[in-house]
Amino acid sequence: MSRESSVQQPFPSREATLVEALLMMMAVVPVLLSAYASLVTGDGHWFQRSGALMVLFSVGVEYHRKYLLRCLESGTRSWLAASIRPARLVTRFWRAVPFVCYLSIVVGTLIWSYGDLLFA
Repeated sequence: MSRESSVQQPFPSREATLVEALLMMMAVVPVLLSAYASLVTGDGHWFQRSGALMVLFSVGVEYHRKYLLRCLESGTRSWLAASIRPARLVTRFWRAVPFVCYLSIVVGTLIWSYGDLLFA
């Protein structure tokens, strides 16, 4: 099997992985900061509103993944062309993202709905 045929496997590029990691950080960091602010002030509305941001950015990650998969299906592989060397790490991250994303959507929804009750 030539090297050219092994490159054709659908691996996300580093840029695509970086976008998803950045969006997931944007989903988690506001929750942590607002939890601290709510603990300091004793007012839970900061924490509650951060749940909405968590859901928003997690949905953004899922949208980005669906876009990349559509590019793969249509044959446009420019966003999915990764080098073979870091492919294992990127592939491991790529497979874990949906589970983390769905979990953060559920947790974000719970925070958005009931987060202020923790500080009442």
